Amino acid sequence: MSSSAKTGPGHPDSVTGFPPLEFKFIAMNLVVRLLPTGWKFWGNSILLKTPVGESAPVSLPEPYTWTWAGPEEIDFLARHPEATSRSAYARRAARGDRCLCIKQGTDIVGYRWFKLKTGCVLCGFGPKREIIPFPLRPGQAFSFDLFTYQKYRGRGVATMLMKILFQVLREEGAKEVLSLVAPTNHASLRLQMRFGAQPQRMVYNYRIRSWSKTFLGPEGDTRLTEWMQQFKSSTSGR
Repeated sequence: MSSSAKTGPGHPDSVTGFPPLEFKFIAMNLVVRLLPTGWKFWGNSILLKTPVGESAPVSLPEPYTWTWAGPEEIDFLARHPEATSRSAYARRAARGDRCLCIKQGTDIVGYRWFKLKTGCVLCGFGPKREIIPFPLRPGQAFSFDLFTYQKYRGRGVATMLMKILFQVLREEGAKEVLSLVAPTNHASLRLQMRFGAQPQRMVYNYRIRSWSKTFLGPEGDTRLTEWMQQFKSSTSGR
């Protein structure tokens, strides 16, 4: 596949088109921090890529079942006290994002979202907040918002969600899954790397009111190396 067909600047698989970030990174942080504006956001994430691979069909232990989120499940997510944004779930579903839910009886115990066209930051939080950092190419999926409700944590729900996600995507022809993880979220990094995720780039996102910008870090980004060293140090005794 030629690089011009599906990659190029703005796509996470591109290896060209990204000038040195040091000046831009420092300048953007200063601009976003100091401008007397309304709502603003800045943050960095580690871009992970995981091959879907082959595995045996997944069967959940009792009493758990899984389902796609329909109107009833979306309403449950929005009304739950641990909801991250009560309107984001409906926006995601309305545009075609899909949500896998694990249930115990009628209660949802955890969920995982994915989409097939673009990545996202603050996914579904509305056009004035959401950031679209990069497009996807055929065979890729973007997975986000893996969440287990507090009283069900420690029971392997996140692992079950990951297994179901890969089974579903494999059946639909996906070859790899991209995701963005905060560098300090060692639990998510540890879980995803157990499934074969490999760090690719740092992703730097900025928003000031209706304006947004994403910088993809270069290969060999020293910040990515530093974050991964911290992660390995924190998990070396586990």
